[in-house]
Amino acid sequence: MFGNILFSTAMLNIQAVLVANGIGVCLMSAILFHPHRRTWVTFLDGKLFYWMCRICFALCICETAGFLLDGQQFPGARELLILSNSALFLLAAALSCVWLFYMNYKLFESPARLKKMLPAAIPAAAAAVLAVANFFTSIYFGLSDSNEYYRTPLFAVFSAVIYLYLTAGAAMAYRRRSQAGKYVYLPAISFLIPIYIGSLIQVLCYGVALIWVSVAIGLTFLYINLQNRETFLDSVTGLYNRNFLTHYMHQIKKGTEITGVLLDINDFKLINDTCGHLEGDRVLRDVGEMLVRCAGDNAVVIRYGGDEFVVLLESGEEAGLRKMQEELDAFLLRYNEADSFPVPISLSGGVARFDTDHVEQFFREMDRNMYREKRVFYERKREYIGRDDAGREAGVSRKDNHDS
Repeated sequence: MFGNILFSTAMLNIQAVLVANGIGVCLMSAILFHPHRRTWVTFLDGKLFYWMCRICFALCICETAGFLLDGQQFPGARELLILSNSALFLLAAALSCVWLFYMNYKLFESPARLKKMLPAAIPAAAAAVLAVANFFTSIYFGLSDSNEYYRTPLFAVFSAVIYLYLTAGAAMAYRRRSQAGKYVYLPAISFLIPIYIGSLIQVLCYGVALIWVSVAIGLTFLYINLQNRETFLDSVTGLYNRNFLTHYMHQIKKGTEITGVLLDINDFKLINDTCGHLEGDRVLRDVGEMLVRCAGDNAVVIRYGGDEFVVLLESGEEAGLRKMQEELDAFLLRYNEADSFPVPISLSGGVARFDTDHVEQFFREMDRNMYREKRVFYERKREYIGRDDAGREAGVSRKDNHDS
């Protein structure tokens, strides 16, 4: 199908190529030179994202050069044409691989896990090596005697490798969609849709330059969604934050049944004072992850502030609430048994039903019910400490009587 397909320069629409890739260059320039760039590149995911933007910028340039040089006969034109197209294939392999690593880090935020994924870069590395070798022999593409570009059968293999990386990143996001939330999963989809459409058209129709402008559009969508993520997600836990909660409450349609649960970590100040704030942040993340896993796919989990969380269940059924409470109790039990943490983790919660006409009353009721349970926790704690102190005093008294 792809073997030795020769394309005439008459098939090219240079103006369309310049416009499409010019748009790609402008989009990538806007992101790369944005003032927020300094903040983003301090984090690994930001570095990976900006590398994708840099590569996309270079790809738009290389592809434009390839189209402009196609069929040209001036001295050095053949070498420049081979160089630009070889660079195109090499950079495309690098971009697809960086995308997979980027998605892995966004989902798991683990540099150690990223290192374990290094073998996944082998197909991209092999494709890049063959792209360099294309400078010496026709592998992915070749040139006719008149310097006109044609694809070889291995072009299809290279395309399959690229699509494999892109699809693997999307599949990874899909598998963890409940934990990652829509601010990771949806950006992944929005990134891929224009790429699939544009690349399919270009693979089938030579002379159309849509692949890299499609990647630039996808990266722009990704950038916009990441900006929203910073606005609506808590930086410590990765859960939705109070800004999102305000936005979400105004979007609820009248008549929708919502059950809200306000949860507070008991003795959280003691955790910070005893173990330090880094351990306190770890507890916040662990509790947040427990809530996401217990609440289910249709629930919204929010870090309300400090050590408080809000879970919104899109159902008025008692069974769903009971199931969440039972699973959460089981998670906390296993967590306290498995962790050598000096302070047992427990939660106090308050439940309320949402009425779209009384938002403030909804939060006041959750708050009131939560503090009622919290008072019970501290009363039991005081009783326990009192009994423990009395037991120690009795033990000392018996020892004194025995000594006397």
